[in-house]
Amino acid sequence: MAKKEFSKSIAVLLVLFVLAALLLTGVNAVTAPLIEANGASAQFEPLFAVMPEAQNFDVLYSAQDPAATTLVDVPETVTGVYSETSGLGYAITLSTSAGYTKEPIEMTLAVDAEGKISALEVTAYPESRDVGAEYLTSFQGQDSALPDVGLVAGTTFSSAAIKNAVSDGFAALINNDLVGAGVKSDDQVLLELLPQAYPGIASNGVGQYEEAEVNSGSILKAFKALNGSGFGFILNDGSANYLGVWTLAGGAKILDLEGNTVDNAALLEEIKAYGAANAESLADKEIAKLQRMVSEGAEITALPVELYNSVTGVYSILDGGAQFYGFVARSYGYSNLPMAVYYVLDVNGAIVSMTADELIFYKDYFSDYTLDEPSYKEGFIGLTGDSYTGEQAIIAGATMSTGGMDTATKDVFAAFAAIA
Repeated sequence: MAKKEFSKSIAVLLVLFVLAALLLTGVNAVTAPLIEANGASAQFEPLFAVMPEAQNFDVLYSAQDPAATTLVDVPETVTGVYSETSGLGYAITLSTSAGYTKEPIEMTLAVDAEGKISALEVTAYPESRDVGAEYLTSFQGQDSALPDVGLVAGTTFSSAAIKNAVSDGFAALINNDLVGAGVKSDDQVLLELLPQAYPGIASNGVGQYEEAEVNSGSILKAFKALNGSGFGFILNDGSANYLGVWTLAGGAKILDLEGNTVDNAALLEEIKAYGAANAESLADKEIAKLQRMVSEGAEITALPVELYNSVTGVYSILDGGAQFYGFVARSYGYSNLPMAVYYVLDVNGAIVSMTADELIFYKDYFSDYTLDEPSYKEGFIGLTGDSYTGEQAIIAGATMSTGGMDTATKDVFAAFAAIA
C-alpha cells in the first residue's frame, strides 16, 4: 500500500473514532438524566403512593448512606426521610422488627407541613394476624402525640410496633426542627406509665388489657389486665389526674404524671373497693391446685403482698410441721394467652415443685414441636433466685411461651423476696 493511501486510512479511522466518541457522549448526555430519573422514580415510588400530589422529593436522610445527611438523632427504625419539593411536607420510610414474628414490618408515612399525618401505608407485613384497615386510618390527621391511636386487641405487639415506628418517624422530624411536637394529654402520659408501674399487666412491655366499666366518680377509666392480675385506672380528684393500680396479690398505689407515688387515701380506698368488687376471685382455684402439689392435710393460707408483677396469689403452706410457700403467676405465653403457673418453695426459696394449667407451646408457629413436659418441669426443681439464670426456662423454637415461663419464675422469686 502506498504511503499516501495508508495515511488516508489512518485519518479516516481517526475521524470515525472521534465521531463515535461524540455520538456516545451525546447519547450519554441524553440517557444519563433519564437513567437517573428512572432510578429516582423507583426510589420515590412509595413516597408518591402516600403523597400523590407531590411534585418531587429531596433526600434528607438515607439509612443506606447516613453520612450524606445533615439530620441528627434519627431512630434506627427510620430508613429514609424526604422533603417534598413544593413544601407539602415530608415522607418517611420505616422498618421495625418489634412485631410478634420479629420479621420486618415496613411502612411509608406522609406528614404535612403542619406536622399532621396525611397518609400511612404498610408496604410489608409478615404477621399472621392483620391489624386492620381501621387501625391504619386512625393515624390520619394525628400529630406526634397520636392522641387517638390505641392498640388492637389480638395484635398488640404488631399494632404497638407500628405506632412506635410512627412515633420514631415524628422524632426524626422533631429532633431536626422540621415540625413541631404535639402535646400529649394527661391521660396519654398516665396510660404510657401503666406498664412501667404495673409490669404484670404487660407482655414484653406492651399493655395487655381491656377497658372495663366505670361506676365511680373519681375513676375516669378502668383497664382490666387480660391475665386477671388486677386493674389500672385513670383517676381525678378534682385538681389533677392520676394513675391508679390495684392487684389481686395485694398491691394498690396512686401515681402522678411523673410516676411518683402519691399519698391520696380517698383515691386509694376507691380503687381498692373497685378491685374487690370487680376482680374475679382466684384464691379457691389456686388453693385447690396447690393442695394437690403438697399433702392432703396441708394448711394453706393466703398472704396479701404488695406486688405488681404477674403473681396473683401468695400462700403460706404448713405441711406436716414444715413451712412452705405457694405462688401462682399468670404470665403470657403463645399469642399472649395467659398461663397459670404454680410453684411451691421451701423456706430457703428453693423450688420444691412446679406445674401449670397449660404450657401453651403447641400452636401455629410450633406445630411440629413436642415437649417432654415432665423433664422440662423437673429442670426447675431446686432452683433459687440466686441460681436461676433464665436459661432453664427458654427453649429454642418456643421462645414466646418459654419466655412467659421465664417471666413467671422471676416474678415468683421476687414475690418470695418480698415475704422472706
